[in-house]
Amino acid sequence: MSLRTRLTLAGAGAVFVALAIASSVIYIEVRSKLHDQIDVSLFQSAQGIATKWDVANAPLPANLESRKAAAAGKFPAGASPQAEGPILGSDASGYFQVIPSFSAATKGAEPVAGQLKSPLAQSPPDGFVSLVGLDASVARGLAPPDFRDVRYRGVAMRLYTTHLPSSSDGLVRTARPLTEANATIARVRWLLLALTLGGALAAGLFGRLAANAVLRPVRALAGAVREVSATRDLGQRIPVSGRDELASLAADFNAMLAALEDSQQAQQQLIADASHELRTPLTAHRANVELLARPDLPVEQRQRVLGAAVRTMEKLSLLVGDLIQAARDGRSVDAREPLALDELVAAAVDRAQHRAPELHFETRLEPYRVVGAGSRLERALDNVLDNAIKWSPPGGTVDIRLTDGALTVRDHGPGIAEADLPHVFDRFYRAAAARALPGSG
Repeated sequence: MSLRTRLTLAGAGAVFVALAIASSVIYIEVRSKLHDQIDVSLFQSAQGIATKWDVANAPLPANLESRKAAAAGKFPAGASPQAEGPILGSDASGYFQVIPSFSAATKGAEPVAGQLKSPLAQSPPDGFVSLVGLDASVARGLAPPDFRDVRYRGVAMRLYTTHLPSSSDGLVRTARPLTEANATIARVRWLLLALTLGGALAAGLFGRLAANAVLRPVRALAGAVREVSATRDLGQRIPVSGRDELASLAADFNAMLAALEDSQQAQQQLIADASHELRTPLTAHRANVELLARPDLPVEQRQRVLGAAVRTMEKLSLLVGDLIQAARDGRSVDAREPLALDELVAAAVDRAQHRAPELHFETRLEPYRVVGAGSRLERALDNVLDNAIKWSPPGGTVDIRLTDGALTVRDHGPGIAEADLPHVFDRFYRAAAARALPGSG
């Protein structure tokens, strides 16, 4: 899976989770509010019905007709107040039921339910929601009023049961169909689901576009890497724009290419110099060997030719050492150990004196111990002294000092040109004036 796809999925997933959480909270809040409104409506209906029931069943007035008129005006229309049995009535919210005596109703008198004036209510049934054990405790005032969801004649309803204040074991029950509320909740649920999925898809689309814009420099960098790998052209560079992390990465990559290009050019220069230098000493060495093979060669001349052959081999050894060092690319595999630096310098001076007997070497060495790789230190000392030999005039003097671990080698040659000073410690670097001289820089 590509980085662009992972970024797109991560953005879309994060938005989906956030929208899902927000939608869940909204859904739960809406459902709770609707249920609370229904519960409040049922509670208020039950309170009103209980109050009207108490008024309708107050002590008989002196005139019976006056009582009936009062009951007809104060109790819900369509209900007949009967103190002896369950009552059916109607209002604007749903079904209701009044049970003056729970014990009498459960002994055989079937409770009668009424249909409230509601467009969602079914036809008036002959019975109502069955009583349960908890209703007996509510009727006697031993348990608090109870809300519960029921199904009556295939309709989901919310039922509220409370104690009838004017009776020792009476009940008032009000119920309201949940059809309208459930339909509203379902619409909200589908709307929130559509918003969540749509938001996630939109986030994925915008995330894809944003990932394309953000990763455009990365694709340019990857293309440059592939181009360099395919063409081996270290001179290519990536355009750098902006000051963000990707611009910094492109700048670092350009710096790496520049360093590799410089190293490659230096090594190519070394190889060119080595091919030139190998040809001359090998030709001279072959001529010396052919001379030494002549049986009539005088002894004195044989000694001179033999010395020249030895010096030629030493030059070849130095050149081969440079090539080996270039092949290692600066990686050292030599073990580090305690060494006497003054002794290493003295041995290097002896070797230099043997290579350049016409020069005079003056030394002043103080004892000093270091921890390092002996072969690499010897190689470094030989290079420094060879450079002094190379630039010293015939019969000149080379001064070598070792003081407090600092080695100073001073010859009396022309010195280093100002343009070459910044490159003194560059690997394989050779000044223009030194291209015709032995060595590798």
